[in-house]
Amino acid sequence: MLLKDVPGLAPEKKKLLDSVHRNHNSHAQLFHGPAGTASFALAIAYAQYLACKNPGTDDSCGECQSCKQFHKYSYPDLHFSFPFARIAGAPKELNCDFFAKEWISFISERPLFHLNDWLNKLDVANKQAQINVDEAARIISKLTLKSYSGGPKFVILYLPEYLHPSASNKLLKTLEEPSADSIIILVSENPERLLQTITSRCQKIYIPRPKNSDIQTYLESNGLSSDAAGTAAAVAENDMVQALNIARDSDRYIQFGELFQNWMRGCYSAKVKDIFAFVDQFSSLDKESQKEALRFFIQTLEISYAAGRKGQSINHPIYQKLSFKLDGFASVLHLTNAKMALDVLEKAIHDISRNGNAKLILSDASFQFSNLLRLKEA
Repeated sequence: MLLKDVPGLAPEKKKLLDSVHRNHNSHAQLFHGPAGTASFALAIAYAQYLACKNPGTDDSCGECQSCKQFHKYSYPDLHFSFPFARIAGAPKELNCDFFAKEWISFISERPLFHLNDWLNKLDVANKQAQINVDEAARIISKLTLKSYSGGPKFVILYLPEYLHPSASNKLLKTLEEPSADSIIILVSENPERLLQTITSRCQKIYIPRPKNSDIQTYLESNGLSSDAAGTAAAVAENDMVQALNIARDSDRYIQFGELFQNWMRGCYSAKVKDIFAFVDQFSSLDKESQKEALRFFIQTLEISYAAGRKGQSINHPIYQKLSFKLDGFASVLHLTNAKMALDVLEKAIHDISRNGNAKLILSDASFQFSNLLRLKEA
């Protein structure tokens, strides 16, 4: 992948190129930022630039053998590491080699993705994903081997926050003292969950959320009309991956919108039957979809509150297809209950991420919402 093919991130690309030109690029780098950015794609394009035999000032040549191998993800010294979960037929000592074919197929189809998209590909969205100690041993082994290409050896580790503690500890020495010509790029969405001893060994670059204009341009370059791209970009709220998902599967987000609509109506009217009907329906989703739906609920609440404070009408493309009027919902929101409601949703995501029982979590959240929606502004 060429750097020019990575959407947006012009300042970040310049920073990386400057570090290469000044020979200040570290053997261990941490690309960190929120979910929904092009950070993983940037890591691949950056690695390709470092491996390119005839790099230009601003990008790889795209024509040398290394670039052609990167294009097919067949560069012999490019290794990926990522979260996974055990599936039927997997060996006892399981690592990313077992999933290599599926992974290459997946990132070839969509270099921008959420973890949920990958886990759904494996059909393990309801299982606990991690990067285990066997995978850490595989990484170390790959980096100690002689370079097949004669160039740099790369490991791109997607979401190192999913490293099991024993795996994190096993990698520390490799991060501190890698073998010759080894480059490790960690792509993290929650760097605060990493061991401080890991982050301290890495050169860090922050990857910010993309602008709506960058998202719209990228979607249009992928064949969407200007109207469809603009709609998806507006709904996704600076999440490029979510914008792609909305564009590809709008029915899924209409389902999330219906869930939110039914939930808020049940909470506002304090109808226990309706609340538990929502809880049952929400709980039938897989865990990653539950978190994705909750993030969509957060976006809905933020949009509604912001528009309500400004006295603006809300033309949300998802809810326009439903019978739920966000203007009416916004009228019951104020600074106090909106902030408390966001805290409830964030806590629900946190608890579900820690394998909490979705029915209990959403039941508790529902009764809190029922009180919050009727709370008067002080």
